[in-house]
Amino acid sequence: MIKFAFKVGLATATVYYVRDQGVWRNSTESVQTYERLKETVRPYVQEVTSQIPIELPELPQSESLSSLVKQSWNAGVMATFKFLSELPDTANTWTKRGIDKALENEEFRNFINSFSSKSVESQPVIEKK
Repeated sequence: MIKFAFKVGLATATVYYVRDQGVWRNSTESVQTYERLKETVRPYVQEVTSQIPIELPELPQSESLSSLVKQSWNAGVMATFKFLSELPDTANTWTKRGIDKALENEEFRNFINSFSSKSVESQPVIEKK
């Protein structure tokens, strides 16, 4: 319970701080916040790059970051709606597979037949795709 409370507190503090810094306001304030963050992080990035023999890329400019965020958002929206549009067919396929797998068990088949005058075995087998 303490671990959960800590996580909720950390998430709440993060959202409050980000909101307070102006990230969720209009776009010009968001760009200014990004530039402030970039300037704040720059000394730490330079310190790390001096200790590591690997060259780290520069932080992206706010214009390219904006474009990247838009593309990522659009890709996420398209993936979500694709998932939602395919959900009925996918659920139907999974249901058919589940029923077929359950009917392979003889005890289950006998249990189902005990409720019906029609035998499950006499019903046509659903073709698997």
